[in-house]
Amino acid sequence: MKDANKIGALLICLLFSVTLLGQEDRIDTKIDNWRYWKEKAELGIIPFNPDDPTKPATYVGDQNRMMDGPDVLLIGGGTTTQSENSVFVDPNNNQTALVSNNSTLGSSVQGTNALFSFDGGATWTGGTGGAGGNNSGDPAAAISLGGTSYIGHIAPGFKQGVSISNDNGATWSVSSVSAAAGFLDKNHLWVDNSSVSAFQGNVYSSWTNFGGAANNQIEISRSTNNGTTWSAPLNISAGVAAGSHNQGVNIQTGPNGEVYAVWAIYDSWPARENAIGFAVSNDGGVTYGAPTRIHNNIQGVRWQPGFPIANPHGKNMRSNSFPGMAVDISGGPNNGNIYVVWANVGIPGINTGTDVSIYMMTSTDGGVTWSTPVKVNTDPAGNVQYFPWITCDPVNGNLSVIFYDDRNVGGTDVEAWVADSTDGGLTWSDFRVSDVSFTPAPIPGLAGGYMGDYLGISANSGNVYPVWTDNRTGTVLTYTSPYTLAGCVNNLVITTDVLSGSVDNQEALNTITASNTVFSGGQAVYHAGDEVLLVDDFDALNGSVFRAYIEACTGVFTPLTDGEITRATKPRLNEYYKEDTGAKVLNIHPNPTHGMFNIGLGDGELNAFEVEIYSVSRGLMYSNAFQQEGIDTFQIDISNFPDGVYIVKLITSDSQQVYTGKIIKNR
Repeated sequence: MKDANKIGALLICLLFSVTLLGQEDRIDTKIDNWRYWKEKAELGIIPFNPDDPTKPATYVGDQNRMMDGPDVLLIGGGTTTQSENSVFVDPNNNQTALVSNNSTLGSSVQGTNALFSFDGGATWTGGTGGAGGNNSGDPAAAISLGGTSYIGHIAPGFKQGVSISNDNGATWSVSSVSAAAGFLDKNHLWVDNSSVSAFQGNVYSSWTNFGGAANNQIEISRSTNNGTTWSAPLNISAGVAAGSHNQGVNIQTGPNGEVYAVWAIYDSWPARENAIGFAVSNDGGVTYGAPTRIHNNIQGVRWQPGFPIANPHGKNMRSNSFPGMAVDISGGPNNGNIYVVWANVGIPGINTGTDVSIYMMTSTDGGVTWSTPVKVNTDPAGNVQYFPWITCDPVNGNLSVIFYDDRNVGGTDVEAWVADSTDGGLTWSDFRVSDVSFTPAPIPGLAGGYMGDYLGISANSGNVYPVWTDNRTGTVLTYTSPYTLAGCVNNLVITTDVLSGSVDNQEALNTITASNTVFSGGQAVYHAGDEVLLVDDFDALNGSVFRAYIEACTGVFTPLTDGEITRATKPRLNEYYKEDTGAKVLNIHPNPTHGMFNIGLGDGELNAFEVEIYSVSRGLMYSNAFQQEGIDTFQIDISNFPDGVYIVKLITSDSQQVYTGKIIKNR
């Protein structure tokens, strides 16, 4: 039976290949929009994806789970599928995130839907329909400092549009970005959220134009009025002289409002990506400098069933090496750095072998020069990683990359993984973020081997939201598993008011200086390693929740009870650990640690408890209370502590029993 299935799949692939070669005047194989391929299947030009049963997923969530919790399904049920994810964390509240993905309902393409979480990713609200009406997909989500939510998409007629909401998705309006001649494909959208940018609030949308006046080129447009109207598109890629076309653009903005665009270059077709293009605007998108090839010898993973080139990764889904990009606007030591990631066959520049890994280049001078590509995933060569997406936390500058990875499973299976760097990409640590390994398979009823063309990840103030697609239930759906990546800027100045219903969690290694107002119904938690200074007209109004305290950066923010207001103090300074002869032994592992470690009682469950961490030489360095529900272990992060020996003290709230143990921190 297995042999029969293989023969059937081979016949479908051969039929598809012959069809493509014989219908070049009726289908543009460079276009990868899902609705486009579905429409060609409906015309009988190509076959639909087969409705074959998928291999059951394997649950691996309890095996060495590291920083994240159990996976969360965003939306499901009925006949919906959700793929190709874009996520953005609200810059004013890191508990709020917007996810948009390509949504279907039965045989109907709904387009880019909108799903919001207001509780740190634990639960999600929204629907399967396109935000503001059905469209042709390719979501690009963003939220501005002013609170406006955007979802860029391919509009009806294969033009460019954006959905806009000013009420966290309760209502949406739709704006036309471009109705220029041609098929406007593979778009991206970004908003300038730098607090010091002269162009703060500008929105940028970009795409590839197939068949129009700018055929095979990257076009870009900007809006200076919250997406209401848009400038005429500019062709920003012609100068790289692509032999075939440019595709897969990604837009980011720098700390001073610089606009950066990066994309894949194809010098022949059909072929894989062979170079990376880049363009810069220093005047808020009015003009762009001459584009450049920032790497002219890569080997991407572009593939789809029927391609006359070999599948580079062995997974049953179409793929690409469109580059992802992030820019540091944190004001920290790597402020202004530009980071570009992509999947490469072999080492970039050599491009041989069976290894497919994620590589990153960095520019520290606005894109003028670039570093030698470095490998992001930490496994030995010989495995497959693809579909990377990168984010740079705008508060602490930490980097996080999500990708599919087969290091544990091989063959046709993959897992979702994340890699993190807290030093500007000099070093990386990675971990499996999904709770399952699964076998990718095209979504039945669509066409061209489609199961989504990219994953998503976004971070703010230490909260990281990785979002991916898998088919663990037999249906292609979207999952997330948020986690905290501690890390701080040295000093932080806070001037932005906290409005009613908003949450502002901030931390710094040394000093926070705050001169803002926390309004009634707002919540603010500030902690710094040295001092929190409340200056000028700082005020926490009646009915607000405000806490300021001294401790090392943890990424954990604990508010007081509603209405309770405290002023910044330095409690318990110079307090050193005093031995408790009645203390029980606390279970601590791993020990030594590079930063993350687990604590447990060994003889009972953790519910309400307080944790204190003491340095032998510096005294009390950490104190916090937690409310849990019958867990065995609890995770602590001391990544920002100096290397040394620390004493961990845990006090249970119910019995006041004390547990202690020692932890060794080293790098």
